Amino acid sequence: MDSASEGNRLEGKTDPVEMVRQLRLVGLAPGMRALDAGAGTGAVARVMAELVGPTGKVTALDASAQRMEQGQRLAAEEGVANLDFITGNLLAPPVPKGSFDFIWSRFVFEYLSDADGEHAIAQLTDRLAPGGILAIADLDGNMLFHDGLDPKLEDNLNRIIVGLGESFDPYVGRKLYGRFYRQGLKDIQVHCMPYHLFAGQASEKDIENWKAKFVTTRDYGVDILGSERSYEVFVANFLDFLRRDDTLTYSTLFLVSGKKPV
Repeated sequence: MDSASEGNRLEGKTDPVEMVRQLRLVGLAPGMRALDAGAGTGAVARVMAELVGPTGKVTALDASAQRMEQGQRLAAEEGVANLDFITGNLLAPPVPKGSFDFIWSRFVFEYLSDADGEHAIAQLTDRLAPGGILAIADLDGNMLFHDGLDPKLEDNLNRIIVGLGESFDPYVGRKLYGRFYRQGLKDIQVHCMPYHLFAGQASEKDIENWKAKFVTTRDYGVDILGSERSYEVFVANFLDFLRRDDTLTYSTLFLVSGKKPV
């Protein structure tokens, strides 16, 4: 998701109230040294910084220098003092091993291959102090589960998702528990909750998020569907589907946490 607009989409889709609930659920507490791995613009990292308080510290890590720069500006505007930004890849995090009490990663593993996903969990576990918590949140059925889609529209959607190949895994949520188990993490907790759930018309905020998502997948979609016009028609028809009263569409969020052995 290297689109220049992706940072704004990530900011717009982050609900701070829900993030507080999820972060507390998996054990983020005042005074912790915390890492947000794949932080984007730091929308969640800013919430983390508030939760750990002045005695804690948060580091936001992302591979995009552009998003890190945007995140630094937003943090400065909000007066967040206990948040640092580092540009780097979570497959080889440029932070010391054993240096965090809590590591969070949200909506990153869906963009990793199975092999890279396993490697990333090993790398993040190495960055935890003994007894530290690793928490990963990602989707299962992302963009896939709908009732009432026109068959041609559904076929084009599936073609685009399949065409993304190893750059996108719509089923990664169900794989997280096994990866935690194989890494040897202890006290593994699995929370499964609705993420997208539209019964009837989606809200305008949700529709705007889908519009932004389709901007980021435009190059893939045009290539797979054969022309810009075909992709534009597909997007318009899908957004019309989201506005219908008889629409049902959903995806599931898996939130998995585990502790590094002492």
